[in-house]
Amino acid sequence: MKQSPDRFRRQIAFSPVGVDGQRMLENATVAVLGLGALGSTIAERLVRCGVGKLRLVDRDWVELDNLPRQALYTLHDAEYHATKANAAAAHLSAIDPVTKLEPIVADITHRNIRSLLEGVDIVLDGTDNFEVRYLINDACVAMGIPWVHGGILGASGQAMLIEPEHTACFRCLLSDPPSTESMGTCDSVGVLGPAVGVIASWQALRAVRWLVERKDDVAAKRESMLTVFDLWMGDVRNIRLHKSANCPCCSEKQFPFLEGKHSTDAQVMCGKNAVQIQVPIDGRLNLGELAERLRREGEVVETPFLVRFTQEDKTMTVFADGRAVVHGTENPAEARKIYQRWIGG
Repeated sequence: MKQSPDRFRRQIAFSPVGVDGQRMLENATVAVLGLGALGSTIAERLVRCGVGKLRLVDRDWVELDNLPRQALYTLHDAEYHATKANAAAAHLSAIDPVTKLEPIVADITHRNIRSLLEGVDIVLDGTDNFEVRYLINDACVAMGIPWVHGGILGASGQAMLIEPEHTACFRCLLSDPPSTESMGTCDSVGVLGPAVGVIASWQALRAVRWLVERKDDVAAKRESMLTVFDLWMGDVRNIRLHKSANCPCCSEKQFPFLEGKHSTDAQVMCGKNAVQIQVPIDGRLNLGELAERLRREGEVVETPFLVRFTQEDKTMTVFADGRAVVHGTENPAEARKIYQRWIGG
């Protein structure tokens, strides 16, 4: 199936895009990492712009309190515990069935990020934690892939195009992850839905511009620019950044996050009163057998992609790759005990 020439006629009429730029978009492969508030909106904007292939990566499922700010999803998705990657692919396919969509239900780790980014032209950051952003930065610099960082809390956010060898990288901006105590979270500060749309659209715009400008080979002309938004007050600022000669990542080519030196098997999840447990296993769990075993011990909800098990005041959501999210605690040690009791490892 080919795109109708009329579908993008107004976009083609915009001279910086034109016919050649639209062709660049149609031939592009883009990875969207994280499909929550930012990522789901980014993915929709890219599909509507005519990007040819999207790799959609997310570890999570749709919940009711996602819906005010994650505009791609529906109440049906939340009620049926649809995984975000597959729900996003279904909705995006309804927008444009020509777009090639590759949904992947997975946590982004140092073990799989190289394969997740293999063959992509540019990466879009829809994640919500610093550890993964530093991992993305390591991988993109090591692999020479540009990426667009974005983040939001409340109605304030930021976005930045990072192009290895041409611009500052994320570690030029923040050499080390900030302490947990110094940062607000989406649970404590909140997130405003309309503000999400602005940041995500800005990220998508930066990616589209980079994709269409490849035809003119203008990479060397691009500057390192962080755009900072205070959307409640209507303030937008551009901050020019300089590539640091002492940056451990883009200058010294040290990639500790990519090498797994900062990875952990237990991660407290933002705003969920939950801990994710990631235990490498051989092969994949048989979710049907797991659901049958757990039904003797408590309440079970089973879908093709996950099993959700509830006993007393704790709920555990388990995926076929062995990953689980333990709800009702922010204590990693307690979450590990629950995982080991019911899953093993």
